[in-house]
Amino acid sequence: MIRLLFFIFVTLLIVSAPYWLYVPVILVGIILFPFYIEAMFFGFLIDTLYGSSHGFLWGFYFALIATLLVYFAVPLRKRFRFNV
Repeated sequence: MIRLLFFIFVTLLIVSAPYWLYVPVILVGIILFPFYIEAMFFGFLIDTLYGSSHGFLWGFYFALIATLLVYFAVPLRKRFRFNV
């Protein structure tokens, strides 16, 4: 239930707030929740709404960064042993 509420909260932030508010919230979600795959969805949503359509990976820079952060956060999370 907390994860669903967090998903709705971040989605509303992405649509209505500047990037310097929702990017740290997404990073907190990657750290707190186990295998926070929603970050990849948020990356695609951000790039689709605000990104350019030109360049490497058709402009999906934030999606690539979010995917890499989730990939590298899994071993770190196991090391710190957060229980959320």
